[in-house]
Amino acid sequence: MSAKRTEILKSIISDCCPEQKKRNLFYYLKHDWMERHDSVFLFKDILEPILLSLLKIEEESSASAPKAHALNLSQAIANVTSVLDLLSKQRVNDNDNFKFLCAQVKEIAAKLDIKEEIPRVCRLQTARNNVPYSTEEEYYRRAVYVPYLDDFCNSLKERFESQKETVAFLQHIFPEFCTKTDFYSLEAAFNFYEDLSHKEVVKSEFMLWKEKWSQEKSENLPKIAISSLEKCDKTFFPNIYILLKLLAVLPVSVATVERSFSNLRRLKTYLRNTTSESRLNGLALLSIHRDIK
Repeated sequence: MSAKRTEILKSIISDCCPEQKKRNLFYYLKHDWMERHDSVFLFKDILEPILLSLLKIEEESSASAPKAHALNLSQAIANVTSVLDLLSKQRVNDNDNFKFLCAQVKEIAAKLDIKEEIPRVCRLQTARNNVPYSTEEEYYRRAVYVPYLDDFCNSLKERFESQKETVAFLQHIFPEFCTKTDFYSLEAAFNFYEDLSHKEVVKSEFMLWKEKWSQEKSENLPKIAISSLEKCDKTFFPNIYILLKLLAVLPVSVATVERSFSNLRRLKTYLRNTTSESRLNGLALLSIHRDIK
C-alpha cells in the first residue's frame, strides 16, 4: 500500500480506535502461520477504519480524476510556458531570490546547530564546481542555486519545446479557435501528417467545421481535444477527426503508462503466468477502465 494511503488509514484509526496501538496492516504470509493468525485478528479489529479509509480514497480519486484526464497537451504547454517565464525572472534576479532562501536555511541551520561551511576547494578542482566566491552565500548561489534553475528550465524545454510547434497549429481545429482563424493556420498539419486527403478536400472540410461551430454560443464550444472528438462526426469530417485524434493521444506525461504497469503487476500474478496475450490485454482494460460498460 502506498505511503499516502497508509497515512489515511493511520489517521482514521487514530480517530475511530484511539486505543488501537497498531496502525498498519500485516501481510497475510503464506508460510508463517503465526503472522497469518495475527493479521486476521488485526484485520477484524480495524475493519471499520479500513472501510472508511477505502471510501475516503475513492472520494479523493473520483474528485481528482476529471482534472487529471481533462488536461491535454495544449493546456500543459501553456502551464509550462508560465512556469518557464517565472523561472526565467527568478534566474535574472537570482541574487535577491537566493538571499531570501539563504535566510531561511540559516534559520533552520541555527536551530539544528549546523555551521555554515563550504566544501574544500583547491586550485585545480575537477570533481566539484570551482566557482569564484567571496562569501559562503555567494558560493552556494553560484554552485547550487543557479545550476539547479538552469537544469530545471532545460528539462522542461526538452520535454515540451519539441511539441510546442505541433500543438500550435493543431489547436486551430478546436471549435474554440477555428471560428476565429482561417485555413492557412492549419496548413502546417500537412507536413505533420501526410496521410490526409487532398488539400482542397481538407480546406472544404475545415470551412464546414468552422461554419458548424460559428452558429454555437461561445460557452457551448468544446475546449479540449477529447470533448471536440466526441462532437466530431467521423463520416462527415474524416480529416478533422484524424487531426483531433492525434492531438488527443499526444501524451502530457508518462503517468498513464506507469499506471498501466501498476495494473499489470496486480494482474500478472504467479497464478496467471500462463495467461495468453489477448486475455491479459482484456483483463488489463477491464481493470484500468472500470467506467466502461
